[in-house]
Parts: sequence; C-alpha cells; structure tokens
Amino acid sequence: MKSSGSLRRFFFAIAAVFLSVILTLGILELSFWLALHKKLPRETVYFFPDGNIDTYRGRRLPKNLNWTHVATISGREVNFRTNSLGFRGGEIQLKKPAGTTRILMLGDSIVLSAFLPEEEIFANLAEKMLASRHKVEVINAAVNDIGLRDEIEILKESGLQMKPDIVFLGFYENDSRPPWGFQNEYYTLPPRLVMASKVLEKYSYFYKWLWMRVLVTRFKSTRFITRTDFVWDWKHGDWRTNQSSYQNLVKAADLDFGAGWNDKAWDGIYSDLDQLRSIAARNNFKLVIAIFPVAIQVQSEFGDDYPQQKMKAYCQKHNIPCLDLLPILKPHKDEDIFIDLCHYTPLGNQIIAPHVADLLESAIKAGN
Repeated sequence: MKSSGSLRRFFFAIAAVFLSVILTLGILELSFWLALHKKLPRETVYFFPDGNIDTYRGRRLPKNLNWTHVATISGREVNFRTNSLGFRGGEIQLKKPAGTTRILMLGDSIVLSAFLPEEEIFANLAEKMLASRHKVEVINAAVNDIGLRDEIEILKESGLQMKPDIVFLGFYENDSRPPWGFQNEYYTLPPRLVMASKVLEKYSYFYKWLWMRVLVTRFKSTRFITRTDFVWDWKHGDWRTNQSSYQNLVKAADLDFGAGWNDKAWDGIYSDLDQLRSIAARNNFKLVIAIFPVAIQVQSEFGDDYPQQKMKAYCQKHNIPCLDLLPILKPHKDEDIFIDLCHYTPLGNQIIAPHVADLLESAIKAGN
C-alpha cells in the first residue's frame, strides 16, 4: 500500500503536468492570436454567396434576416431577407389559408438565388404567373451550397410545418455531395463532434491554424484535387468544341457537378429520393422535380445529358413529374443566361420561370 507521501507526490506530478499543458496551450494560443488575429477573423457572420450558418444537422440560413449587401456573384446590391423559419422571403402564416395551394421549393443556391432580388428569381416569377389562375403560395426553402440529404432534412425540420400540397425539388448535378460538401471529405467524426470542432475553430486561433494546415493539407494530399481546381479548365479550355476536353473537365469536377456522371453517386441519390417519396406519401403532398444542367452542357456543341437520363429514368419508374431544363436552355446557349457554371442571370430566370410554372400547374390540376 502506497504511503500518503507517495500519493501526494503522484497527485503533485499529475497537477504539474496538467498545469504545464494548460500553460503551453495558453502560450501557443496567445502566439497564434498575435500572429493571425488580423488575418483570420474569428467569425464571418454573413458571407454571401455562402450566407449560411452551420449546425450539427447541416447548413441552414439565418432566421429573421434583413440585410442589404453587394452580392459577390452578380455584383448587384440585393436586399436579402429570411423569415422565422429561415426561408427566403417574408413571414409565412403557419396555418395555410383556406383554398390555397402551398408549394415548398427545396434546392441549393440555384433555387435560392441570393445574388438577385426576390422579384427577379424564377421561384417568385413562377408564383406570379400561377397567381393569375390559382390561389397559391410559393415558399423558398433553398439554402446555399447544400445537397439532397440536407434538403430532405430541411423539409423534415421545418418544411412540413407549412403543410405543403406540392414540394418542388430543384436538382443540380452536385446534389449527391455530403451536407458539408468539401469539409465532410476530411471530417470523419459524427455530426455533433464536427459541430464541436467548428466551435473550437471559432474561439481558438491555434486550432484554426491546425485545421487549415493539417486537415486540409491531408485531404489535398490524398485526393490530389480540390473542389474548384476545374475552374481554370472551364475558363480557358476548348470544351465547347473539343469532346475530349469536355470529358476531362467533367472528370476534374468530380467534387462538384462531375458527381452527376458518377454511377456510385446515383446509388445515394436514388436512396435519398426513395426517402423523399416516402415522406411525400406519409404527408400527402405531390413531389415534382426540375433538373438544372451545368452550363457546359448548355454551351457545348455536344448533346451530353447523362445526369438528366439518370434522373428521368427514376422519375418515370415512380411516376414523378420531371422537368428537364437542358433542352429548354440549349437554344439560348449563346445568350446571357448564366452568371457562372450554374447560377442564372435575370434573363435565365425569365426563361426558366414559365416552364416551372407549367410543371407546378400540372401538379395543382392533378391534385384537384
């Protein structure tokens, strides 16, 4: 049996090690704060086109936001507002007005279009077109830079509270990507621990530095690519006329829109769509899908529609109304319809809107 003196020495040694670790971490944190606090802001509250907040459930928009900003993508001054549910637009009465068809739109930054005023985006334009013939409410529940799994979670968390009659899914070719996209490639932790990591990033410059230098570097060394390395090829390559260059660009974008050409990714998409169909059946709403092409599909000379074929095959099998926007946009390939690879100008939104309105009107009529 150890003497009381031995126990005291043992606990003293433990306390000394603990204090040494705390002191070392404190010195490191102070050193990194002095070196980095002007270079790495502790928290960027709203950074558009991102504009997201991260929760352990995934990315969401801030609630009750009313903010005027110059949008990075479009260069336009835009008033961006969200309601108490974190959906773009004004406040929505929870109880659906009698005789109203309520349409909930799920999607990513393409559907959200935070870089344009509300009145110029296809969701609002389609609502205006439908309102001349029907009593409708279109609710924009899209969030920047998310995928299909997050869109389903948003539907379950808050979208179903709206008691939608129709749910519109705006599908883009990178929607198989994880809810945290690039970050999920090197975070191998459960979601709640990922959130804890993000809290540490917010309050510790030393941890933020480790996160940037170690985790991201490790990811890049194992994949030899980053999500946006394909942008140079898109801007400078001859993919419009050279089919080989086109195919190489798709492969280079495997962490983004190139996922739409990955058969393994479609296994996950089909599984998520099965879940969405099940939710629709339990909650008695009609599901409709619009497929948004990547700009290179529209602007190249080739008729590559592989992701569209995959989605339309699923929709046909399960009797889901599906709008393929590629053949609709192809005749406009030389017009100013894209801001970048996937986001639409006001003209692009004007072209899309009537076709979305027709899709929704067919669903309204089918439900009557």
